[in-house]
Amino acid sequence: MPERIYHREEFLEKVGLSQDMLGTLMEAQVLRAAGKVDGESPYFDENGVETAIAIVKLLEIGYSVEDVVRIRRKVGLPKKRGERIQKGKPLLTVGELANRIGSNPRTIKHWEEKGIIEPDSYSPGGFRLYSEVYVQLCLLIQDLQLFGYSLDQIKGMADLLRDFLAMKDQADSYPPAVFEEKLGKIRDQIEEISGKMQLFEKGIERWRGLLKQKHKEISLLAAKGEKAQRKRRKEAGPEKAPAKRKAQAPRDKKKEKASETTIEAC
Repeated sequence: MPERIYHREEFLEKVGLSQDMLGTLMEAQVLRAAGKVDGESPYFDENGVETAIAIVKLLEIGYSVEDVVRIRRKVGLPKKRGERIQKGKPLLTVGELANRIGSNPRTIKHWEEKGIIEPDSYSPGGFRLYSEVYVQLCLLIQDLQLFGYSLDQIKGMADLLRDFLAMKDQADSYPPAVFEEKLGKIRDQIEEISGKMQLFEKGIERWRGLLKQKHKEISLLAAKGEKAQRKRRKEAGPEKAPAKRKAQAPRDKKKEKASETTIEAC
């Protein structure tokens, strides 16, 4: 199951620390975040919660932060038996993951609904969180779609990948027949993709040569058209400027009036 994590506000409420005290403890390196969401906001895991609760108990009985630092250095803070401290990993929200692969959150959620991917963690608030490895995985999904694979086919590949990872970690837990059967399916899938890749590579080379040739032909055709235009302009000769209209003489209102008087007298 995905590990449970806590954003800063949820963490503070869970362990009963103030924002200022959290900053002091983190600055003293007594308490560390498990990682950051989208490279900015810190998050804490259950291990961090246990550590914080132990620190709060020490503070409540009168120990100072300096005392807690010394205790941590000398004997360590109380922790669960068999607990392993793991280095935190950066996590991405669905929006940041979509942005990193040039897609949108709706596509990521659709892949999740199809069972192709699944988040590494959920916050108590219900936010899906993904590790950095999903950036590369989602880019590979996009590649397979470009190769013509349907989402159902990609789902089958994702299932085989999960089987492969499980077999690497727990090879002895599989019956020999099941182990060989799954391994055979993985080999067949690899051979199928390799065969398609060879076809795509040949096709890409054909198109690269075709586009290069057509680009050259288009350049020659453009030069030929420009040459023909220059020839037509030369044969037509220089363009004549449009003839100017003669300016009309200003009207002599006195003469016009005298002429009108003469006509009336007649």
